Amino acid sequence: MHDLLYPGLAVLAWTAAALRLGATLHSGSGNPARHAVTGAVALLALTFTVSTPAVWALADRAVGVENVTALIAHLCVVGFSTSIQVLLLWWTKPPEEAGRHSRYRLVALAVVVVLLFVLFCGIGPTETHNTDFVVTYAHRPQLAAYLLMYLAAFSAGLLDIIRICWPYARLVGPGWLRRGLRTTAVGAAVGLVYTLVRIVDVITAVCWELPRVEWIVPIAASTGALLVISGLTMPAWGTRLAALPATAHRIRLLRQLRPLWAALCAAVPTVRLAHDRRWWRPADRLHRRVIEIYDARLVLRPYLSEAVGDRARRHAEAGGLGDDDLAAVVEAAKVRAALAAMRADVRPRRPELPGPPDPALDEVREVEQLARVARAFASSPLVGAAVRETANDT
Repeated sequence: MHDLLYPGLAVLAWTAAALRLGATLHSGSGNPARHAVTGAVALLALTFTVSTPAVWALADRAVGVENVTALIAHLCVVGFSTSIQVLLLWWTKPPEEAGRHSRYRLVALAVVVVLLFVLFCGIGPTETHNTDFVVTYAHRPQLAAYLLMYLAAFSAGLLDIIRICWPYARLVGPGWLRRGLRTTAVGAAVGLVYTLVRIVDVITAVCWELPRVEWIVPIAASTGALLVISGLTMPAWGTRLAALPATAHRIRLLRQLRPLWAALCAAVPTVRLAHDRRWWRPADRLHRRVIEIYDARLVLRPYLSEAVGDRARRHAEAGGLGDDDLAAVVEAAKVRAALAAMRADVRPRRPELPGPPDPALDEVREVEQLARVARAFASSPLVGAAVRETANDT
């Protein structure tokens, strides 16, 4: 199980750490919360990396100290817990108070690191055990003291995370921040299962025999860490996840508008807007495409024919269309006929007359209606029939 869970989570955590570091550097922000997230994810990634059995054995040989990887992993776990506490403090407290409490926790972390290092050095000689180090040597008093110190520090951090997250989640409004805080609290609670199992290991080895549930360790450690990191980053990726349906809809509208947009831009290339690095985003591309269609229609206005529109309206009504679909067929027929008239440089005898202002539409309905026009322009037989029957009305 260690060979599967830990490498996979290490890759996932390193990827997340790289993305967080890139976002922090790109923003140029000195916000301690951003650095705390990056540091926490990096420490988690290092924990799962060195806990991978193959890496554990390799690190022991490279350093020349058996099971030194256990110390590295435990120090990373305690540092990970402290980083999350610092992050949550900067999320939930005023800057001055957050800075003061963060310093207290960093000092406590330094003390724990020194104590763990001293206790580890007193364990004595061991042989590399990359999957059962604790179970194998927990009977040694020095290792029992080391483990209890590590577990106490880690458990205190997890309890502090729960204490901060769960009450504060009730204070923030519904949304991804609330979900993230509660997910982080649940992850910390799952982490406490890991610490409980490790305490049972120590008690079993030192005092009396208890049933061993070692298989829970990798599952609880992996699940808890994954939930905590998911919760901490949820405010960032949750909004993007929620925006996916809207993004997919915009991409679909872009595809539907393309035939109309391409025909108009080919006829009136001057309406094409200058490229900008933002135009790759679907929302910006859609906004640009709508503007270019409307600008081209203004240029095409002298060639728009009322006769074509009347003929298209009769065809649409005979076909049982009404409201938005009827209006789309009429507009598409007028535009298609106008493009042909513009190429031939022939003005219609009955040009489009200024009509009453269109009823105000919100932006979403406006783009939806333009997409109906584009679909009719590209494929409606009613549009083609109306244009052919009024071909002489020029």
